[in-house]
Amino acid sequence: MKTKIVWSKIARISAAMAASVGVLYAADSMTRFDAQPGSKMKIEGTSTLHDWTVEGGIIGGFFEADPGFTKDPAIVSKVTPKVEVEIPVRTLKSHAKPMDNVMYEAMKQKEHPKIKFTLKEMKLKGQPAGGNGPFLFDTKGELTVSGVTRTNVMIVAVQKIADGQLKFAGTNTMKMTDFGIKPPAPAFGAIKTGDEVKVSFEWMTAVGAAKAQ
Repeated sequence: MKTKIVWSKIARISAAMAASVGVLYAADSMTRFDAQPGSKMKIEGTSTLHDWTVEGGIIGGFFEADPGFTKDPAIVSKVTPKVEVEIPVRTLKSHAKPMDNVMYEAMKQKEHPKIKFTLKEMKLKGQPAGGNGPFLFDTKGELTVSGVTRTNVMIVAVQKIADGQLKFAGTNTMKMTDFGIKPPAPAFGAIKTGDEVKVSFEWMTAVGAAKAQ
């Protein structure tokens, strides 16, 4: 009986070690796509005065996936990519500096200088009949704005631009108040800003590319 118990423990330990080795091997064999210039970020909103838009050209971070991802995007069902994204708040600009200052203050830019996103789930949703894409994915992750983290669900399109280059694109709507941001009311409250905003992006990445600053 003792012999069976000992061998049972050995089997469990061996299985755990094998699983750990498998995870480490998978991590070591992942291909990393770093952010590069050419990315775009846009936030569109409304106010009682006029609609407004702010844009930025820096999206930093990386996308780390199975080496076979570009040939078989469905492989994400086996190995979830590791994705971390950062956007410096001060790189978001409108047509007017006073509006930018109002935005930075509302977003608590000094205390929380970056918007951050970390991927948690990614599943293939649709694929083109041929070519390099775009492939559509259902994604879920943690989005942090102004120091507040919320679950973000979004459909993301991934397109192979060239060997070793991927473009990610997506659009989503969200509310400022979900992240503890009080919609600005400049001009002593004479102008009211709508709570809901539309966020869209194009994120350019490449294997071995210099990271966006």
